[in-house]
Amino acid sequence: MRHDCQATEESLVELVFGEVEGGAREALLEEVVRCERCAARYRSMAETLRVFDEAAETSLPAESFWDGYEERLRRRMAQEIRTDFWGQPAFARGEYRLTFVEDVGLARRLAKELKAVGREAGLTFPEFKRDPFGFVARSAEAYGRAGWGFFSQRNVALATTSAFLFVSLLLGTVFALERLRARQLASANPYENLELVGYVGNEIPREQPEPDKGPAGTNEGKGGGSKPKYEKPSGGGGGGRQEQAPASAGKLPTATLNPTIVTASPKPAPPNPHLGVLPTVQVDPMLVKVDPREIPYGVPNSTATEPSSGPGRGGGMGDGSGGGVGTGDGTGAGPGRGYNMGGGDPNVGGGGPGGGGGGGAIDYTRPFKQNDVSVRALITFKPEPGFTEEARQQNVTGTVRLRAILSAGGEVTNISVVKGLPSGLTEKAIAAARQIKFRPAQKDGRAVSQYVVLEYNFNIY
Repeated sequence: MRHDCQATEESLVELVFGEVEGGAREALLEEVVRCERCAARYRSMAETLRVFDEAAETSLPAESFWDGYEERLRRRMAQEIRTDFWGQPAFARGEYRLTFVEDVGLARRLAKELKAVGREAGLTFPEFKRDPFGFVARSAEAYGRAGWGFFSQRNVALATTSAFLFVSLLLGTVFALERLRARQLASANPYENLELVGYVGNEIPREQPEPDKGPAGTNEGKGGGSKPKYEKPSGGGGGGRQEQAPASAGKLPTATLNPTIVTASPKPAPPNPHLGVLPTVQVDPMLVKVDPREIPYGVPNSTATEPSSGPGRGGGMGDGSGGGVGTGDGTGAGPGRGYNMGGGDPNVGGGGPGGGGGGGAIDYTRPFKQNDVSVRALITFKPEPGFTEEARQQNVTGTVRLRAILSAGGEVTNISVVKGLPSGLTEKAIAAARQIKFRPAQKDGRAVSQYVVLEYNFNIY
């Protein structure tokens, strides 16, 4: 029969420790004797076992040592092992060390602890392949138990609670300071350091100079315009072509209440124009006397002689804008807005021809500054604008500042953006501003329009 060294060596451990008996023992000894290699291996293992037994016998304490040993060990461990915050033993896995001094970093110690937890729970790759869901459940349970054991220690629990309270106090302080700063900014003078960004809807009219005293117009009479009964005319206009020289003197173009098609210019028209339309100014013809002189168009009260349309804009002549004549904003003439003349917002008057001035006295139809009214407008309802989803995702914060007119009729008009924000927040503020409810301002007992600056703060807390 052929001898198998590998099979024989695998059974040597059982033979040395006496776990093979009877015929099997005799057969195995015969196999050992047949092979010198197996015999040498058996003698080496038997000698090693004999030396170990002799060393164990000399190092073990006497039998009397074990009487009451369990009680003595329990008292000693109770003295050395501290309890955690909840009164439980500090070492949840039964691991006990009298000292904990290791020359390794925190990250390596943490990795070591996590590996130990994994070994104890049997978290191996073969186990993961065999049962992935069970592996995940055992992982959560093992690491959760280890985490609870760590944070349940008294010192760790106190340190964690203290850190949480400190961070909460810090965030609360920052939040309170930010709210205080926002209230201080809201109560500051809104007219300081204004930076115009753009307009929404109609352009806010600029302040106009006081018109001349007396009936409006350059005609002969004390009426106010084309309507049968006397009614005070109002309105105005201005223009220019952004030239450096002031607008030159001349006559007014043809007055008509129809919209202006061609604006006037002091310079001669080109020969054979393609469109034979005369320049006009949108003013009630009853207020303007026809001037038959063959002189250039211009501003009647100007002293400049060099032909110039003036530094205004929008066509026409003067220092204003809109295609009219003079310092106003519109297609009319003189201080005022829109069209016609007489100052303030446009209105066609009545009572016949008028002349001698620009309308005179206080124009209660124009908007006033807060300091110019007798009773300021009182806002009774100011809705919040709310955030857009885009602004929330991009963490856009800040302040939108708007300028508007609280009109005598109870509406918010002429909204302009002084300072805006992206992501739709400016549009949200404008929409909220249009919904404001208020009691109009008063001047001399009359309801008047008033300028106002509105601020909307957008913050994410």
